[in-house]
Amino acid sequence: MNNSMGIGIMRNLPIILFSLFILMCSCTAREIIMENSEQEGSHVISTKPPPQSPFNLGSGDRIAIKVWRNDDLNREVQIDPSGNIYFPLAGEIHASGLTISQLREEITKRLSKYLINPYVDVNVSNLSSQKIHVLGEVRSPGTFTLEPDTMAWEAVSKAGGFTTDANKKKVLLVRANENDQATIKTLNIHDIFKHGTISRDMYLKNDDVIYVMPTFIANLARFMTQLNSIINPFVNVERGIVLYPDAADVLRGQEKERDILVAP
Repeated sequence: MNNSMGIGIMRNLPIILFSLFILMCSCTAREIIMENSEQEGSHVISTKPPPQSPFNLGSGDRIAIKVWRNDDLNREVQIDPSGNIYFPLAGEIHASGLTISQLREEITKRLSKYLINPYVDVNVSNLSSQKIHVLGEVRSPGTFTLEPDTMAWEAVSKAGGFTTDANKKKVLLVRANENDQATIKTLNIHDIFKHGTISRDMYLKNDDVIYVMPTFIANLARFMTQLNSIINPFVNVERGIVLYPDAADVLRGQEKERDILVAP
């Protein structure tokens, strides 16, 4: 009995040794990973962007709607000037202001009256309601379509990039708020990747204005008057413009060096 067991062990010895080798490698790798994690824990940085607010649809946007196993219902519709779409069986739906998921839920709910467990897929095929404006020291200033999750430097890229006189560390973000005011913050696009952290303000919203400042301002009062006349046609507000402290410091030339010059 012992002799047969010995023979069996000898025959399977290569397999046993290989299994032990794999096990030892696995344990060693795990120990190395844990050790590195402990040593580098204080240096780990997060490059995961902050969560963004849902993208809202608007008049002029074209939407592709598909209903699984109901190809006769599949079609592309456009949100009309009143903000509505018409879809078979679902009828007229006010889509403007809704997110993609909200519109999908509404169509699914309405189709459930006629279909058993309908599966609806909704995608944007063409955007025209969401706009951003890129002005100042860029090669091709103008108004551009805002794609979901567009960042400030992507907007500058849409406008042909910086000019030779552009100050990449002093980019103004002008944004209208719910209080009928426009706020001006400052973005430091030049150093945005220095520490691998992406600011929430780097993500643009509908009707945002990106204004790239020049490297030199001879007369601050004259520049502010010029800036006001440039951005006013793009920002429809009645209660005026509010400068965040960081933006005020930048315009006065009193700012301190920071990686991302944005308001908290």
